[in-house]
Amino acid sequence: MQRKEYSIRNFDAANSYSKILSIRILPDGLCFVVSDPSNNKLLYMTKIIDSTRHGIDIFAEECRANNVLASEYLKTFVIYETSQFTLFPAEMLGEVGEKKIADLNFGSTDAATVLSDTLTSNSISIVYTIPQQHEEIIRRNKPTASIHSQMQPLLFNAMFNSKKCKGAYLHLNIRTSSVDVIYIEGGKLKLANIFSYQTADEFLFFVLGLMDNYHIDQYDVKCVISGEIDEYSSTVQQLAKYIARIEFSATPNGIVEKAAFSSIKNKHQFLTIYQLPICV
Repeated sequence: MQRKEYSIRNFDAANSYSKILSIRILPDGLCFVVSDPSNNKLLYMTKIIDSTRHGIDIFAEECRANNVLASEYLKTFVIYETSQFTLFPAEMLGEVGEKKIADLNFGSTDAATVLSDTLTSNSISIVYTIPQQHEEIIRRNKPTASIHSQMQPLLFNAMFNSKKCKGAYLHLNIRTSSVDVIYIEGGKLKLANIFSYQTADEFLFFVLGLMDNYHIDQYDVKCVISGEIDEYSSTVQQLAKYIARIEFSATPNGIVEKAAFSSIKNKHQFLTIYQLPICV
């Protein structure tokens, strides 16, 4: 198990009622961040990676043992990294219903909880599922928390930053065996989906196939990467042979990072958890 903790010198979990707690639950880990909404300042962060346990089990354990996670906050947000999501016009969501949309896209969802996020600025709703047992654990430990999929902050970030991009915009949020893909061209969202892969070669084959299907020019597209991947990994190096402009996502504008967080490597790993309080 890998555990890393960062905190400003005078951080006090006892003074949590005016702060925001953001939690990200991964298939193999957990990350939680405390921020001060009065000045968007990061105060505390812990990241735990354990390939032998799901993040929901780590979450339940930490809620019992960690005084930072167990404290009460002004607001609590949870990002659940789901493998099942689809997009739907926001204005039609109420007419059709989340459950019907999920069943049509994923098959029977009787063993899952169906939820939705809405990006009001783009009139898009994200319909997604999480296992019922996992939702119950979240509600039991953090009953006032609002639960969201990883696609809400990813889409919000991509749509905002693509406006400053002259050409096509491709965002890859990479995990160990899956990747969230967002493709925007001419200011219009063309694709938002998740794909699984087993090897680096399979990942590269998928990206090249995507570029071919959407006629993406390797010299014109801006490719932004976030997620659980090292900047110097062989996967990124291979990708750079076929895409001229590759960048790693930056800390969202407006978030204040004190010196205690300056040593964090691969900050693109924390894009969704940094971005979520801004877009909900």
